[in-house]
Amino acid sequence: MNPASALRAEIHSVRFRVLATLLVFMAVGLFVSGAFTHAAQLKNLNDRVNQELQLPSKNLDALAQRGRPNAGGAGYTSLEELFTTYLRGGSPGGYESVMTMVRGGNIILPIEEQRTNLGSREVIQRVWDWRVPGQTVLRDTEIDGRQVRLAITSVSLEGRPDQGLFVVSNEIGVQRGEVIQSMWIYGLASLATLGLAGVVGYLVTGRLLSPIRRLREATQSTTFDDLTKRVEVPASTDDVAQLAMNFNHMLERLESGFENQRRFVHDASHELRTPMTIIRGYLELLRAGDPADVDQTRVLLLDELDRMQELVDDLLILARSGRPDFISPDWIETDDFLVGVMNRIKVLGERRWQLDATPGGLVRADRRRLTQAVEQLAANAVKHTSEADRISVGAAWAQNDDGGAPQGARPGLAKNLEIWVADTGAGIPAEDHERIFERFWKGRNAAGTEGSGLGLSIVKAIAEAHSGRVRLESEVGKGSRFVLVIPSGGGDSGGEAGSGEANSAADEVVQLHVRGPSSGTEILTQAGGTP
Repeated sequence: MNPASALRAEIHSVRFRVLATLLVFMAVGLFVSGAFTHAAQLKNLNDRVNQELQLPSKNLDALAQRGRPNAGGAGYTSLEELFTTYLRGGSPGGYESVMTMVRGGNIILPIEEQRTNLGSREVIQRVWDWRVPGQTVLRDTEIDGRQVRLAITSVSLEGRPDQGLFVVSNEIGVQRGEVIQSMWIYGLASLATLGLAGVVGYLVTGRLLSPIRRLREATQSTTFDDLTKRVEVPASTDDVAQLAMNFNHMLERLESGFENQRRFVHDASHELRTPMTIIRGYLELLRAGDPADVDQTRVLLLDELDRMQELVDDLLILARSGRPDFISPDWIETDDFLVGVMNRIKVLGERRWQLDATPGGLVRADRRRLTQAVEQLAANAVKHTSEADRISVGAAWAQNDDGGAPQGARPGLAKNLEIWVADTGAGIPAEDHERIFERFWKGRNAAGTEGSGLGLSIVKAIAEAHSGRVRLESEVGKGSRFVLVIPSGGGDSGGEAGSGEANSAADEVVQLHVRGPSSGTEILTQAGGTP
């Protein structure tokens, strides 16, 4: 990417927009607060100067009211005497200057040097023109290039014809300049603050939004052939971290879905090739003029088509096992379920069928899928046993920590329902226990048996869809025991209310079974124990 394209991409990025928005709001806030602050400072300056300018005239009036101090408080005989006495009393403030004058008489100034030259002819003419008898007039003017505010007070003594002026000036322009200078300093400091905030914000937002950048890169590099890209999740709990986690979970679900699709296509193409080849061979060798050969070939072709249909059905079950609608859980009465399953699997073969235990209570599961899983286990047991062998089915409640309450505990105190299918057949070698649930895999002792090798994979998929698992206990020469471990809630999010309903119903079922007339063994079995 060339620099111009990179710059345009950065300008249109979320990082730049968020930072620019924050800086704009920050700049507006600084400007508004600075404008109001300095406007208030200028107003305060104006009010303070006005008060300072009017104070000397009030002091002069108070001095005239007190009279001459060395004459026992007698009145002043002339304005010059009053003005001279006042000016001897103190010097004006730092920004102030004072001038007194009598019409047709002298101009009296303080001995100290003042900031503003009020004795010029031009200033004198102005103040006489601006005066208002009996009042103090405030006027802004420029003297020697400086902005000055004047307080012009007309002064006269009672019973005396002479008239005078008391003039006080304040260099308000210098003080305004100081306020304006502080405004410039504030502006520069604000710009520096914005610049620093921009740099720090750019770094911070880059760090905070780095998962979004990695998310963008991941979406660009994610293809149908490669769904392994993951976004690094920051060590925080904010929305950005949650977005990265959700994206990774989405990729995991997509990867699982595509993997199931690939596996389905691969398995279907691989397993259907053999029966299709057989069908093609029979058709090529078919003698159309021989009725006996046609009938024999027809029977063989129908048998292969049935096997293909069974294989396709099994593959479709496995392909759908990852979907959320694969199971539809509901509350199932365990004893009725086991009795119903036993009646269905007895027709699979001539064996010594036995119902070991019925625990009572309710479990939340999909009856159809759970029945399918038990039937698969029973069919698998039939394939690896003879007519003299025993196949037993049973269930019991057990704690889900593999070390809690023993089998047969009351369902209200247990968490998992364990359904087993056990046989006294040839057993499975220990080295095959892990691989026995893989698709199309058959153990060494399964040579010559019919089937596609998908039955146990279907059982495992059904157990996992219920948030459970399938466990194998087997020893060569002694038989095998497959155990379906199903949580009492069936993986549903019904919460404590559902569990309470199940426990209450389970207690009621147990009590009903125990009250019925039966042998001691039946009472133990139906109450949740094992014979």
